Parts: sequence; structure tokens; C-alpha cells
Amino acid sequence: MKAYHISKHSSFYTIGLNYKKADAEVRGKFSLDEASMTALLNKAKQEGIDGLLATSTCNRTELHGFAQHPFQLIKLLCDFSQGSVEEFQEVAYVYKNKEAISHLFRVGLDWIVRFWGILRL
Repeated sequence: MKAYHISKHSSFYTIGLNYKKADAEVRGKFSLDEASMTALLNKAKQEGIDGLLATSTCNRTELHGFAQHPFQLIKLLCDFSQGSVEEFQEVAYVYKNKEAISHLFRVGLDWIVRFWGILRL
């Protein structure tokens, strides 16, 4: 059987912060508007980070992608937002491989449940 590789990097990471540990002021520092998100994704591509997904809402900002080390993603987020690495470390989470994928699905399902609840009202 032929082996296929999705990425040249060995690990999939989710890094981010949300309303559970970061107040609105801190979340605002790490929010990404359309221009900064585009610039972040372009910079990631230049740095050889592939498969990157960026999400930024009023409740959370997250980067999901393949990298050699999570700090690559943390640095990208801090470079294209108003937040610092020190502030990020105080309120953030970092998930790797299976935990990162589980988190991504959990957040997606949570959004679907909330959205469906709103539609039903």
C-alpha cells in the first residue's frame, strides 16, 4: 500500500483563545479582520506552513494547521493581531494531533447546536 502524506510537517495543531479564559478586551486584541487574516494566511504560506485554517469571532480566535512547532502558529497570530505572546500564554490553549482535531469538531458541533437552537426559536 502506498503511503500518502497530507503535510510535510508531522503535527497538526490548534492554538487559540476563547471566552472561557479571556475577557472581551483580551479577545479583541487577538481578533483578526479580513485584511489581517489574508495577510496572516499569505505569510504562513511563505513560511511553508500548509493546511492552515483561521477563525475569528467575538467568542474565539483560533488557528488550525500543520506546523513543526505550535509557536510558529502563535507567532503568526501575534504578528497579525494586537496581542502579545505573553498575553496569549496567560489565556490560551494549544492542542496537538488528535486533541486538535477533536477540539475542531467539538467547536463545530457546538456552533451547529447553538445555531439550530436560534433557528428553532
